[in-house]
Amino acid sequence: MDHSGGRCEMDANLEIYRNVAAFSGIPIERLKLLAYLSKRVYYRAGEFLFHHGDIDDRAYLILSGKAQVIRELSDHSVFLHEFTEGDFFGGLALLSDIKRRFSIKAITDLECLTINRESFQKLLLQFPEIAIKMLDPMIKRMVQMEEEFLKAKTNQCLYG
Repeated sequence: MDHSGGRCEMDANLEIYRNVAAFSGIPIERLKLLAYLSKRVYYRAGEFLFHHGDIDDRAYLILSGKAQVIRELSDHSVFLHEFTEGDFFGGLALLSDIKRRFSIKAITDLECLTINRESFQKLLLQFPEIAIKMLDPMIKRMVQMEEEFLKAKTNQCLYG
């Protein structure tokens, strides 16, 4: 806790979640629990948060820095997107034990707020409406990244 400024980390986390679109529709009482269960994680520039195919049970919210979304293929990588402060990603890992569909690499030093599946699912058992509020922005982001990947792959193909 940060007693010097009179605000603890949970209060800071709560304020952050309140300003992120994926969480804006969630009532404050539920956000307080989410803020309490979240942890801060730091990555150095060039470090991968996870790789395509990894099993990772966390979702990430960027507090500072930038990260690249990359699809690693057998002979090259395709840049899909850049995440910056306030971007939330990896939310599907909170709902299901799935392999990552892309890699995330820190471009700069990166600070993230993370929540793991076990903590999130405990919250969902008490407040199932949270999942519904989060699904819409998560699905829209997935569709956007898939479209960017397909466009990149289509541009690489030669038609006869």
